[in-house]
Amino acid sequence: MIRRTLLLMVSLLSLPAVAEQFKSFDGIEVHYVVVNTLFLQPDAAARYGVARGEDRAIVNLSVLDHDGAPMPGEVTGVTINLLSQQTLLQFSVVREVDSIYYIAPIRYTDQDVLRFKITVRVPDHAPMILEFQQRMYVESGQ
Repeated sequence: MIRRTLLLMVSLLSLPAVAEQFKSFDGIEVHYVVVNTLFLQPDAAARYGVARGEDRAIVNLSVLDHDGAPMPGEVTGVTINLLSQQTLLQFSVVREVDSIYYIAPIRYTDQDVLRFKITVRVPDHAPMILEFQQRMYVESGQ
């Protein structure tokens, strides 16, 4: 129930900004979204160990094979701000019955532009490098 709520919420929240953020790598899709933690229900955030706050977000990734099935792997990465300061992303794995998510918390300042450089490794494939940038906004408390 919570997984479906989180997935639905992330899907709905990501649609106005961009429709379907993913990158394909030789038949493998890496889907990603960055969401402010205030959009998470407090009980869902607590269940996954996510601290909520106006200046906090999570990076949420999923890795799917050519059939749309989730793939286990290793995800590492950094954020880089406009001053070229790097912050290591600490990904946690969330395993559900039929899905696997990789989430990492981030903190930021209002209107900060963060570049994300994320490496995804799955068995029997070359490492996949996902790079994107996003302007971050401090959300007003709910």
